[in-house]
Amino acid sequence: MRLRILCCWLFVGSLVISGCEDDPIATEIKRENLTKNYNNDVVVAYTDLYLDIERYLPGFRPAATARALAYINMAAYEAAVPGMPYFVSNSLRQPGLTMPDLPEKDLKKYHWNLAVNACMSRALDHFMINKTTEQAALIKDLEASFNNQLGPNVSQEVFNNSQKWGRAVAEAVIAFAKSDLDAEAHILDPQPASYVPPTGDGKWQPENGVNALFPYWGKARTFANHGDQLNTLPPPVYSTAPGSRYYRDFAEVNRFVTQREGQQYWMAEFWSDDIVGLSFSPPARLFAIANQIVAIENTDLETTLHLYCKLGFAENDGAVACWKAKYEYNVERPFQFIKAHINPDFTPILGEAVGTPGLTPNFPGYPSGHSTFGGLGSAVLAHFFGEDYYFTDRCHEGRDEFHGHPRSFSTIREFGEENAYSRIYLGVHPRFDCVEGLRLGRQIATNVLAYELRKD
Repeated sequence: MRLRILCCWLFVGSLVISGCEDDPIATEIKRENLTKNYNNDVVVAYTDLYLDIERYLPGFRPAATARALAYINMAAYEAAVPGMPYFVSNSLRQPGLTMPDLPEKDLKKYHWNLAVNACMSRALDHFMINKTTEQAALIKDLEASFNNQLGPNVSQEVFNNSQKWGRAVAEAVIAFAKSDLDAEAHILDPQPASYVPPTGDGKWQPENGVNALFPYWGKARTFANHGDQLNTLPPPVYSTAPGSRYYRDFAEVNRFVTQREGQQYWMAEFWSDDIVGLSFSPPARLFAIANQIVAIENTDLETTLHLYCKLGFAENDGAVACWKAKYEYNVERPFQFIKAHINPDFTPILGEAVGTPGLTPNFPGYPSGHSTFGGLGSAVLAHFFGEDYYFTDRCHEGRDEFHGHPRSFSTIREFGEENAYSRIYLGVHPRFDCVEGLRLGRQIATNVLAYELRKD
């Protein structure tokens, strides 16, 4: 964490040095004060900080963080949308979302990166529950750093207007989030004692008597997917017959974990992102990938905000749909079926990086959450950058607890599928979990991409 934060501060510091050359107010508003004339430095820096803090937050993953990323990035989008003449506010699409009026109608009286800075600082502070005092201070420090960098380039009036507007937008989005009473309650009690998992053949049971994680998340608010759009296909019929699909897919897990072939073992660890303290979560991983791509492509603020808003919505809706299905079907994990019917010595790979092999996520298997996120994330990114976009994922470069060496992909779809099927090699999902997760994620993304923020 220290290394990533240091890099973040060095990055911001370099912006301060370059100052007027990289982000001069004269260039940004020389014709019209439009968001597309601004760089994406503020959004990228706050996303990096989110990743650093989220890595250590207990009780926050994976459902709550998907929700937080949606609201944070919706707020950032709303803070700058007045400078995006071809886009509309989410208040026109989301019942119950009321945005404040822009106090000054002259757009040249705002600096959109200063507004986004104030907005994201407040949003991170609110939505990143369970953060420490030190982590909260990091958010304030980043806000102050950008204020110090950008403030001298604008008048006091522009600075004050931008700050006030950004904070007002954040408070409006926070109020909207609080109106989702089911999600708000579940975040505070992610492992409720009231939930008792069903028993029977093929039904998932938590290990060691620990309460299930986020069993009621299917009731949380969604943004672009509703009703039947949240439904999944049913899993294969439970069977212990070796010729059945159910048995074959679990036998495949046992075979891969037992063989531990190098390439598959690398994939298993590279995409894991399961353990608090070791890495950020699976939903956050998609924003880590997006941050790499927007840095390479040097996307403007407008494009970055549009992308991150859509990606956040897809993650939120995907988490709701996936967890709804998990607790509807309550399909067992490999450690249960394989130990009982195939290999009594079976042990998942998950946990080896921290010296505790044999861990398994504390919720039912079907469909795979990783696969859902991989499907929706790759679909959203492909929409913005093209299906054939080549990139190298450096999320875990330099890690020595596990095999984090960068992996390159010739298409965006390829990384989504590798993310999904890595769960087989890790030993925590059979193939049918991953197939349905991918399908569900892509369908969720299709509906989010059809949720139009551009003006007709």
